[in-house]
Amino acid sequence: MNTVDERLFGTDFELYKNSLNVFLERNIIINSNIANVDTPGYKAKDLRFEEYLKSIVEGEKYNRIKLATTSERHIQISPYPIPHPKVYYETTSFGEDGNSVDIDNEMMKLSENALRYRISSEFISGKFNSIKNTIERMRP
Repeated sequence: MNTVDERLFGTDFELYKNSLNVFLERNIIINSNIANVDTPGYKAKDLRFEEYLKSIVEGEKYNRIKLATTSERHIQISPYPIPHPKVYYETTSFGEDGNSVDIDNEMMKLSENALRYRISSEFISGKFNSIKNTIERMRP
C-alpha cells in the first residue's frame, strides 16, 4: 500500500521529512547547551540521531505489513510504534562546577547538524522541483 507521498516523491521522502524534524529538535537542544555553558551543574543533552534513523527504517519495513482481518469493520492499526528520538545527557563534567558542556564539541555538533538539515531540505526541494518541472512540461 503506497501513500500519496510515496507515489509522488518516492520511498525516501518520508525519511527525509522526518529527519528535518529531528534536526530542528537537535538544533534547539544544542543551542540550549551552548546557552548554558556557564550554568553550574548543567548537563549537556543530545539526540541519538542514528538510533532514531534506524528505528524509522525498521518501522517503515514493518508498517508495510497489513494486518489480517475477518471483517471490513475491523480497524487497521500500525503493528510497529512510531519512533521518537531519544534524548540523553552527557554525564562527564568538564569544569569544577559540574557543568558538562564542551563548547568546542557543541559548536562542531551544531555545524554538523546544520549540514545534515541542509542536505535533507535540498533533497525535498529537489523532489518538489522535479514535480514542478514535470507539470510545466505537461502544459500545452
